[in-house]
Amino acid sequence: MNNSAENHTLAFERILFFSDAVFAIAITLLVLEIKVPHVDPEYLNDAGIRHALVELLPKVAGFIFSFFIIGLMWIEHHRIFCYIGNFDFGLIWRNLLFLFFVAFIPFPTALYSEYFRSQAAFILYVLGFAFAALAKILIWNYAVKQRAQLIIPEADDELIKQISRRSWAVPIVCVIAIGLSFIAVAFGGLVFPFIPLVAHLLSPKKREAAA
Repeated sequence: MNNSAENHTLAFERILFFSDAVFAIAITLLVLEIKVPHVDPEYLNDAGIRHALVELLPKVAGFIFSFFIIGLMWIEHHRIFCYIGNFDFGLIWRNLLFLFFVAFIPFPTALYSEYFRSQAAFILYVLGFAFAALAKILIWNYAVKQRAQLIIPEADDELIKQISRRSWAVPIVCVIAIGLSFIAVAFGGLVFPFIPLVAHLLSPKKREAAA
């Protein structure tokens, strides 16, 4: 392999390594919101500690949901880059926009975990995921438009359509979640575990990207 090819490969790997680092930092920041609760010395017994732990449940739930959704986004990001074999600056900028929204997610997670009865906090929380998912769709759509230059030959038309369809799972669930929040904020949060099901319904065929 000549120096030019090595430099090109290294440049492409840097995109992936940087993306993985942002995902790792975002997930790590989520758990930092779960702090050991302070218990007043007057109530420093098992009952007092149990009560303090119960009060932490919204933060634990926020961590679990956000970890789960960011994890799914990482899987989908990995999936599409299995079939993106090249890059240009258009792809880099779109990937950077996607990572911008991923890095933002810990803030609305912390806000919603603290004010879990607030619809405004919940909507901001959902929008964080929605915008990240839409930015990921921009990456894939751009790569498909530049197919000859960016997509590997093994990715046929059906595979490209399948990945495009399943990419809409998170935005669709986010719209449903926001709609349900107008009935009750708690109802909105119940739909997130259905993201894999929605992705399967959007793209039911067995064939998919090899992870």
